[in-house]
Amino acid sequence: MRGGDRPRPGTPSCVRRPGTDRCACRTTRYAGGRVPAPGGEVLAEGPQVAGAVAHAVGIAALATAAQSLGVGLALLDRTVAYVRQRTQFGVPVGSFQAVKHRLADTLLALEFARPLLYGAALTGARADIAAAKVTAGEAAYAAARTALQLHGAVGYTEELDLSLWLRKARPLRDAWGTPSWCRAQVLA
Repeated sequence: MRGGDRPRPGTPSCVRRPGTDRCACRTTRYAGGRVPAPGGEVLAEGPQVAGAVAHAVGIAALATAAQSLGVGLALLDRTVAYVRQRTQFGVPVGSFQAVKHRLADTLLALEFARPLLYGAALTGARADIAAAKVTAGEAAYAAARTALQLHGAVGYTEELDLSLWLRKARPLRDAWGTPSWCRAQVLA
């Protein structure tokens, strides 16, 4: 659904992912103003459907923010371990000041996201969840870029599990609300 559009009773309608024009049919679909549960009971009816969908999207965004933070921390841990053992010019790469600064910036971004995530989990407010989502998503994506920069070309290979984490960071940043949509929710 978009904006103020309302489905006609009995007509299936698509729910649009927040901040995009992409259809979320594979994950969310409801018809006739009813949200059925797997057991057949009705979770919401009539005007309560919009609130139930908004609540579900909020929970999904909060879970995505938590997953983004976890991905960012995992990327940072793996990168720190790598630069400690990788040597260049006879010394560990992690001993270079530029590398330390890059890792410190990444850690600060991730640690800044953590209390926002905890606060959003406590309040459940839409603006708090959006702030946590955009901050954690951007921090995880920055951690992915830092990890790739410090690992070099080996970061793209299947040899390290880093490539698995890298492939998660960007989609998580955009899932359940793009950064621009989340910022608009914070300002609303």
